[in-house]
Amino acid sequence: MRRAMTLRAQLLVLQVVIVLAVVCVTGVVASALQERQLREAYVDQMTGVAQSVAHLPAIRDAFDDEDPSATIQPIAEVIREASGVTYLVVTDDQGVRYSHPNPERIGERVSTDPSVPLSGEVWTGTQTGTLGTSWRVKVPVFGDAADDASPAPVIGTASVGILESELRADLTEDRFWLLAALAGAVVVGVLCAAWVTRLVRRRIYQLEPEDIATLLETRGLTDALRSQSHEFANTLHVISGLLELGRTDDAIAFIERSGHGGLLTASTVAPDVRSPELAALLLVKTITAREHGVTLDVDEASALDAPGGPEASSLHTDVLVVLGNLIDNAVDATGPEGRVRVLVHDDGPVLRLQVDDDGPGVPEQLRHQVFKAGFSTKVTGDGEHGRGIGLALVRRVVDRRGGEVVIGSGGLGGARVTVELPVTSSPGGSEYGGSGPACSGHGRSAAEGSPADVARRATVEVPAGSTAPAGLREAAP
Repeated sequence: MRRAMTLRAQLLVLQVVIVLAVVCVTGVVASALQERQLREAYVDQMTGVAQSVAHLPAIRDAFDDEDPSATIQPIAEVIREASGVTYLVVTDDQGVRYSHPNPERIGERVSTDPSVPLSGEVWTGTQTGTLGTSWRVKVPVFGDAADDASPAPVIGTASVGILESELRADLTEDRFWLLAALAGAVVVGVLCAAWVTRLVRRRIYQLEPEDIATLLETRGLTDALRSQSHEFANTLHVISGLLELGRTDDAIAFIERSGHGGLLTASTVAPDVRSPELAALLLVKTITAREHGVTLDVDEASALDAPGGPEASSLHTDVLVVLGNLIDNAVDATGPEGRVRVLVHDDGPVLRLQVDDDGPGVPEQLRHQVFKAGFSTKVTGDGEHGRGIGLALVRRVVDRRGGEVVIGSGGLGGARVTVELPVTSSPGGSEYGGSGPACSGHGRSAAEGSPADVARRATVEVPAGSTAPAGLREAAP
């Protein structure tokens, strides 16, 4: 089975992709701007050459000669060679050439339309002529006006051009340095990405997301054990005081009242959930819900075996994250004396998680927004900057697993959140297997072993009693 990409690799790949995308877009834009600037520079050069020729007295006077090309051709060729343009063609008002780089073309009509410059306007663009496709400028050549009140007549045109192949050659030469700069930017970007990835990994102590999820659940278990220990200590103080006062019967009655409903253990909360971590999570959430005045019930149909393979273990970790956040949101949303019901069931191809509550529910128009990070149906107060994350994390896990999450109305009258996660099967069947109690190891220290071992071994026993609200409000994961 192919191993999932590590967090370090994900961070590095993501940053490298961003660097490459930014550099590529920058290169395309810079190249387009470079070509535009080069063409504009050539237009300025060609316009200057054409206007100079059109205003030369020697050129204009030659139009009245018997053989204008005898005067115009030598002048045009000198200017063409000095300016570095591909061609400089002067024509009469019929488009007949008086000059051309190929003397054999003199006396022929131009191969492109001269109507724009003959109308007195300047034309710029790309056309294909006798020398090939070129970027060119055409300007009118004006004669002498009959008087000051009359406009000067157009007696011919001056056309200056540069072959597109020469323009591309100049552009390619400039692009070499642009590409070199972009390649350097890519190298620097990748090195910086690697450095940032290393820094982030050091800040989170080289932990993977699964490790962080396990630690968060272990912290919740530790908090529950601490609160349980405090409650138990208070109970012992009361019993000790009654015994010292000689009120034995009252002490016995107090013990009976404190133990009403039996001890709360993982086996009583979820007897058919044989996954140690999930059973421990449900136990801890039941205890913490009780502290908030909320009753948390695990549906009798809930059943889940311990994971039997690597893929099932990975799915199992995501189940803990999803269910923990859904329960926290439900408990947080209902008021005192509220109720939350949890169902966990392996339906074969999918693993179904369902959390109902008797809270106000989620309005239909908000059911898509609750999955956005930072969204909350409650006003954030002091010390509540972590709100608006829980359901966003649930959505992220569901999307990554290719599952489905639905918010609707539940049987308790409030909200119902249903999550279905696809179950990957191994050649021998489902990767969930094994049996045994949900929790074992009574009396062991919660500090022994890894965070996962602590979650497996912990057994919490507290007096039963209390109730729970629920609903759909964002809570920190």
